[in-house]
Amino acid sequence: MYFNSYIFIFLLVPFALVGYHTLNHFKKYRPALAWVVFASLVFYSWGNIFLFCLIAASVAGNHICSLLIKKTGKKKLFGITGIVFDLGLLFYFKYYDFFVSNVNALFSTDWALKHIALPMGISFYTFQQISYIADRMTDKAGHYDLLDYMGFVTFFPQLVAGPIVKHSDLVPQFKDEKKKHFDYVSFSKGLMLFVLGLSKKVLIADTLSRYADHGFDNVAWLDTPAAAAVMLCYTFQLYYDFSGYCDMAIGLGRMFNVDLPLNFNLPYKSKSIREFWRRWHITLSGFFREYVYFPLGGSRKGRFRKELNTFIIFMLSGLWHGAAWNFVIWGCFHGLMLVLEDIFAKPLERLEKSRIGSGIKWLCTFILINLSWVLFRVNSLSDLPLFFKKLFGLTSEGKLLELAFKADSALLYIPDVLAKKLGGEGMHNALYLGFMALGLLIAALSGLGKSAYERADSLRYRKRTVIALSLLFFFSVISLSKVIVFLYSNF
Repeated sequence: MYFNSYIFIFLLVPFALVGYHTLNHFKKYRPALAWVVFASLVFYSWGNIFLFCLIAASVAGNHICSLLIKKTGKKKLFGITGIVFDLGLLFYFKYYDFFVSNVNALFSTDWALKHIALPMGISFYTFQQISYIADRMTDKAGHYDLLDYMGFVTFFPQLVAGPIVKHSDLVPQFKDEKKKHFDYVSFSKGLMLFVLGLSKKVLIADTLSRYADHGFDNVAWLDTPAAAAVMLCYTFQLYYDFSGYCDMAIGLGRMFNVDLPLNFNLPYKSKSIREFWRRWHITLSGFFREYVYFPLGGSRKGRFRKELNTFIIFMLSGLWHGAAWNFVIWGCFHGLMLVLEDIFAKPLERLEKSRIGSGIKWLCTFILINLSWVLFRVNSLSDLPLFFKKLFGLTSEGKLLELAFKADSALLYIPDVLAKKLGGEGMHNALYLGFMALGLLIAALSGLGKSAYERADSLRYRKRTVIALSLLFFFSVISLSKVIVFLYSNF
């Protein structure tokens, strides 16, 4: 089940909210949590009982390891057992075929591939449980009973695509009786965040995806203007798809009077790659910093070790995103950029002291991020040099107009009929080019303005606000006939 589906919006969410708040109203706090856990398991395993078995096994394995730490005091033994169990599940479902195919290529073996379908969201809830087990090993977490633990792992707003939540962020909120009372302000702000996130996904990301998907599926067909447009479309598609999900997740959390951590903070305003990673997928960066970078020594063991540790965590971050070499190269690229920023820190700081220098830093950072997303998106490594050849080849063969015709939007039907009648083929072409340009312009301006969180926190109950949100929700809902899966649910 996906957030951008009728059954989720009009059935599961009301079912979960009404039951949770009704039970809390009558001070049935434990049944209320059990209700949410049940709704979360239905959400995750809808139409696929295997997913229920998988997450049940994952939760049971980690909970048993935590219980054994409590009963025996052998934190290292059962902590390592739990982490190996988690990484084993993740390796089997996500990396087995990648590993085997590379072994076959290196050693000319013929091991069979399993072609395992990647379970939705396994990377997210696995990392959450690794963080918990790691905290159990260092006495930063106590043992939770099964219901509390299931609430932490399975809470459906953040289950399949984050944000990655620590037990200390979530379990205390489920236990806090002050959080059990229905909060109209929290609910209304959550509803606004949900609508904004839904519109970012459906109206912006899914529209831009048509251009990006066509371009990356037909790299040889591109010319320079079309390649540049495709690259920009994917840059904004990925941001609005993933940040839209997180807005919806945080909004849903607030409807339950639960605060989930910020995961995006206008990353395309960044003036360095380091700043970008303080604003993009914040909870993943926090996980790697706390559970990989610091244990490796962080910056405590000299300059070389600091840069090496930085490079390692970004290589692992790339591998976390997908079992393919382009993800590893993408992670190494970002690691290298961070190392170079450290080496040239002083001249870069001087550059930012002037307005022009600050603008140059922003532009260079944005260009580098765009180029890195090409590494992230290409269907195969063989497409990579060809895409850059098309991008920098300075050729123009009219492909931009053909790309614009891939819009396939119901919003264009009536304007297109009028354009053909009033202005013929020229106005017809201009309409589609204008629609693509408008989509990119809206994406750019929205990405550089206020975040959805800021808009929700400054919510005022004005008539125009209600009308605007209602229209966004209406157009988003009527666009749900073709559900396009959230990109990060596949990671």
